[in-house]
Order: sequence, then C-alpha cells, then structure tokens
Amino acid sequence: MNLTMKETLSKMQQEEKDLIFQEFDAELALKLGLHLVEEAKLRSKAVTIDITVKGHRLFLHAMEGTHPDNEDWIRRKNNVVNHFSSSSWHTALRLRSEGKTLEHDFDLSSTDYVLAGGAFPLIVEDKGQIGTITVSGLPDEEDHELVTSGIRSFLLHQG
Repeated sequence: MNLTMKETLSKMQQEEKDLIFQEFDAELALKLGLHLVEEAKLRSKAVTIDITVKGHRLFLHAMEGTHPDNEDWIRRKNNVVNHFSSSSWHTALRLRSEGKTLEHDFDLSSTDYVLAGGAFPLIVEDKGQIGTITVSGLPDEEDHELVTSGIRSFLLHQG
C-alpha cells in the first residue's frame, strides 16, 4: 500500500501527537535506550542510539558494526528536530515536497543540520518537547521506523 505524500505527512504528524511520555527522567532514558537496542537486535540491525534531554545526553550506545560518523549524523538530525519541532524524517519529507532546502530557505548549514530520518522529538505531556530520541545507521526510512515503532512498543509496555 503506497501512501500519498500528503497521507504520509499526516501519519507522521499523528505519530508526534501519539508518542508522548507522561514523565521522563534518566532512569526512563536508560530503559528506553536499552529497549531500542533490543528492537534493533531483533531486526539484526546495527545502529547508534542517542537520548538527549535539554542538551544533556542521558543515553548513548553504539552497537557493534556502527561507525563514529553516526554520532555526527545524530547531532545534525537532533538539530533539525530542535529547530522544526518535528521528527527529522517528517521535516525532510515535508521540505522536499515543498521544494525547500535547509541552506537556501532557512539559512541552516549542512555542517550542523541534515534532512535524514531517525531523530524524533521527546515529548512529555504538559511540558512539550524536552529532547530527542535518535537512531542512526540505517537508511532514512528504516531509522525513522525503528525509532517510532520502538517508542510505541516501549510506551505500550509502560502502560
């Protein structure tokens, strides 16, 4: 089933409304990070995972087979989430569909920003976005799918 771009963007906007935490602290960051590691292992994928709250990195794990460059990708993806307040893949697809670029339309350097999937806003109910949850190491859509499905299953288990 192929979704139109409008349907895809609408679905991604809904993800950002649905994947919200009641509360979030360092202990939850550890549990979520380890959950995402297990999700990646189930898929036999090697990724680097980062959870950052207000500029404070609470979780970072680079799985065997990842590359140091993944951390720079994470930094640049997180900058996009923090600037646009939506997932990096949502922003990438939206800007591409509008024919816009980071450098030309927003004066944002590719040194510090990248339109690539995998970074998701860490949103806490009644507080809004407090950080980012990011996966790097797979193709854009797979990074995005891993982080969103991982957050969704984690929230379901938290119940």
